[in-house]
Amino acid sequence: MKPILTLAAMAALWPVVGVRAQTTAPLTVCMQQNDPPLSLRAGNRPAGFDLVLSDIVARRLGRELRIQWFVSRDDPDTSLPKDADALLSDGRCQLVAEYPLTEGTLAPPRSPVARLPPFAGAKPEDRTRWIKIGDLAATRPYRMETLAVVLPAREADRQVKTLGDLAGMKIGVQIATLSDAIAMRYADGRLDDQVVHFPDSRILFEKLQNGSVDAAFADLRAFDAWRLRHGPDGLVLSGYRHSIGFNMGYVGLATNKALIDQVDAVLADLQAHDAVAPLAEAAGVTFVPPRPPDVQPDVRPSALNGD
Repeated sequence: MKPILTLAAMAALWPVVGVRAQTTAPLTVCMQQNDPPLSLRAGNRPAGFDLVLSDIVARRLGRELRIQWFVSRDDPDTSLPKDADALLSDGRCQLVAEYPLTEGTLAPPRSPVARLPPFAGAKPEDRTRWIKIGDLAATRPYRMETLAVVLPAREADRQVKTLGDLAGMKIGVQIATLSDAIAMRYADGRLDDQVVHFPDSRILFEKLQNGSVDAAFADLRAFDAWRLRHGPDGLVLSGYRHSIGFNMGYVGLATNKALIDQVDAVLADLQAHDAVAPLAEAAGVTFVPPRPPDVQPDVRPSALNGD
């Protein structure tokens, strides 16, 4: 199993040249505490791609990085935009990492208040407090999250150019996800009788490995997490990527535009030097570069029918 690299080990992959001596307050970034290989609290050894990227950004700004861990709740009354906005508006952090940059997630909040998600260091009263929230502003994206087809290793040579190439195969998906919606609606339901639903990605990939299904259609990040825990043997990525994807970046409050601009400049320089992809790959993240526009339109129902 490939170990997830720690902050100290990976930071050495990118030298910090010409930064200012630290004269400003620490840069605090909110991150999901159990989202490997992107971010992982892991006791006293935090790790993940987003930690390393954030450390580089902070050092380039002459600031110390601090992490505010949180957990985005699986609750119909909440959402990542609400959670992120509440954390930022309550001053828990200045940036939230790994934020999907879409028109909907960056729209002005529909409600003027939101509750905080569970976060490290929270007090009992934090569970019930309502936070007055503001408008969000995003940096440029640093990677894209996509949907992929995963195959058992014995099918590594199979050509998958469209989902239609999976005709006749049992296709595993995680229930109530975007991949589920696409698989069920693809080509007006052409594949719906082949789709097998599983409650989470761990079980999905276990069933693919033991032959209960023939292919998995899932978030690329979920497969990266599986490989991190179980190693590279047994399952392989096909060459297929669905056209629907989400640029990922940092988000902060619109009132903190100066910081957003500073982070943008650092990300632009890293991207100009092709430095982001090696950091991602070293952390076990299958890197897909962002695509224009930086802020993607919301997914239209018609897009679920195709590739």
